Amino acid sequence: MIRLNQLAGQVKEKKAQIDPMEYLSLYDLLTPEELEVRKAVEAFVAKEVTPKINDYVEAAQFPTEIVNAVKPLKLFHHFLNKPYGHGTSYTKQGIILMEAARADAGFATFIAVQNLLLNYTLEKFGSEAQKQKYLTKTRDIEYIGGWGLTEKGYGSDASSLTSNVKKVQGGYILNGDKRWIGNGNKDVLIVWARNLDTNKVEGFIVETKWPGYHAEVIQGKLALRIVQNCQITFTNIFIPDENKLESVTDFQNGPNQVLMHSRVIVPWIALGVMRGVYEHSLKWTTTRKQFGKYLASFQLQQERLVRILSTFQASFLMVLRLSRLAAEGKATIGMISSVKAWVTDKTREVARLGREMLGGDGIISDNYVIKALTDAEVLYTYEGTYDINSLVAGREITGIGAFK
Repeated sequence: MIRLNQLAGQVKEKKAQIDPMEYLSLYDLLTPEELEVRKAVEAFVAKEVTPKINDYVEAAQFPTEIVNAVKPLKLFHHFLNKPYGHGTSYTKQGIILMEAARADAGFATFIAVQNLLLNYTLEKFGSEAQKQKYLTKTRDIEYIGGWGLTEKGYGSDASSLTSNVKKVQGGYILNGDKRWIGNGNKDVLIVWARNLDTNKVEGFIVETKWPGYHAEVIQGKLALRIVQNCQITFTNIFIPDENKLESVTDFQNGPNQVLMHSRVIVPWIALGVMRGVYEHSLKWTTTRKQFGKYLASFQLQQERLVRILSTFQASFLMVLRLSRLAAEGKATIGMISSVKAWVTDKTREVARLGREMLGGDGIISDNYVIKALTDAEVLYTYEGTYDINSLVAGREITGIGAFK
């Protein structure tokens, strides 16, 4: 393995430094295991994802072929602790998502939904019987699933959800709806619903084949196109007692805990988008000529490249620091929210700059930047909008709540 200080020493020998991680020796900040996982995912993405993903993007179809190719890697084991996984860290999970997002943020989002939401919920709140029945299958991608919190009438105000369960003999009856649920038309779904007897939000494992489950893929979506976001309705679905997540006590000790976990890692997807924009923009401007010289020789283009590179590096340092603090149990909800808000906002800026640099060819999906431009809008919104995350951090800073 090449030592990182050797990589850093090679910068001066290159006319065009493609990898923004090398420019400030950012690889030096990662552990050997994190570097090993990053290299393996990078190789897989280059071989299996990048050459194929845009066909699925243009068709707005789930990339079944690519997802099946992931299975032999046991990649999702890196998102779980032993005995169900290899042992994990926030940074290792983030690096996997960053490398995936360099090819497509939608593909990275699929991985995030399956692992940061579905599998994490099963690992944290599931019984051993539930883990044996479901987690072993979702981990190995035998089952694909989603996480049902958001509703048509409740997005940022998720704790006011109205999907509900009523206790009956042997289980519960579920009614209600969910919206924007990734993988909602696949095999299994974590559903958060209000218990009509206690008025508390509780969690349930629902199989999509059960009577009363109906999912429709939301049409006309121009971002994260491979992600199958669904509008779901529940009509008198019977959920057996053994499918209730018994250790969930309420919204705070349930979905909110999962969101705090996932919100630490989601900014890594934004990093992958920034990095993808930088790499495609650098390649374009150093190979395309106008007015008799390479685009990269123009001052405006160089300034944009430097701004994109510097924004990525600053964001990487912020996200890495947050991930390390979270691993130590020191990251607060305000810290998590402020980093997610700031980094996704900067991703929008970077995507816009990349789009400008590629001119007319910037609207072609193979050139990445138009995907980045639309996908960045979703990153800016999901896992809490920019405004809500800013206000969460503001509440922590001032001690004054500016919203519910």
